[in-house]
Amino acid sequence: MDSSQMVGYVIFPNHTNALRLYQRLKGEKIPCTLAPTPRECSVCCGVSVRLSQVEDIPRVKELIQEENVQVEEITKLPR
Repeated sequence: MDSSQMVGYVIFPNHTNALRLYQRLKGEKIPCTLAPTPRECSVCCGVSVRLSQVEDIPRVKELIQEENVQVEEITKLPR
């Protein structure tokens, strides 16, 4: 499956971290939305950040470190 058929999900331990990263990604013009966490990913926090383009994952990882945001994982799923 090529990357155009995939989306990324950033999974968090709590909603506070999800909101912090979401605001930073929007400021960086990275296409994303707040979304319910897919059950196949986690049952921890009900909120995740859905990345429209999996190609953005390396930059998102950099921003996670810059912002010192706690994440459970970053995963890719089919659209």
